[in-house]
Amino acid sequence: MKVSQKNYKFLFSSTTFRLNLRDTCTFFISYRVLLFKLLLIVPLILILTMFFILFNTGCSILASKGLNIYDKYVDDINTQDKKTEDMQNPENAIDTGQITEESREQIPEETESAVLEEETGIVSDEEITINIYYADSIGEYLIGEARTLSGSGKYVDAIFEMMKDPIDSSLNKLIPETTRINGVKVAEGIAKVDLSQEFIDDRFISDVIDMLLVYSIVNTLTEFKEINSVEFFINGEKLNSLGQFDLEEPLFRRSDLIKG
Repeated sequence: MKVSQKNYKFLFSSTTFRLNLRDTCTFFISYRVLLFKLLLIVPLILILTMFFILFNTGCSILASKGLNIYDKYVDDINTQDKKTEDMQNPENAIDTGQITEESREQIPEETESAVLEEETGIVSDEEITINIYYADSIGEYLIGEARTLSGSGKYVDAIFEMMKDPIDSSLNKLIPETTRINGVKVAEGIAKVDLSQEFIDDRFISDVIDMLLVYSIVNTLTEFKEINSVEFFINGEKLNSLGQFDLEEPLFRRSDLIKG
């Protein structure tokens, strides 16, 4: 059987078409498979990345907590050792929660009494009730709380009381608890208050708070009728300024800062 040239061309064209169609289908199938794989791989990469990030974050948090727990454990051991040492050596024991108690020990009562007797002529064990001053809850005014004091060390005791927590929990003490009271001398109505460097270094730094800090002491000491003004000293040296606050001249009572 002979195939005409016309039929031959048709068959050839049909075969070519089928081959092209097959190649095209193969290409699209391969493309779809590749696309499908990409669609699977991209989410997988994202999931692995998120897992890696979360894993690292979790490890960091655990490490931080573990370190904090370890530090707390070490602190507890050191504290316990310190307490044991203090119990074995009572003469060396220091109440770290009230460093100001050390300040009072630094001023022998006999010396304080002699100073007051020489410079004011006032030595009395008579009890006196005064207000000591703390900052209010927003740090704008001073608010007084009554305290009863007696003895020749009453000026030091008044400042010492200011370093304790107030009865009213909404009030805030102003004097840093690390401060040592070196002494208080009174002459011609002026109280010379000598404090340690911690009074400056450990205070809350703010112009408003500096003013309240200074006048909390001034207003407290001028509760005593024999004191009209206050000067400040740091370890025996005259304190002329605190931040932007001028202390060169003796400071007098400011009732306008007292609330209530």
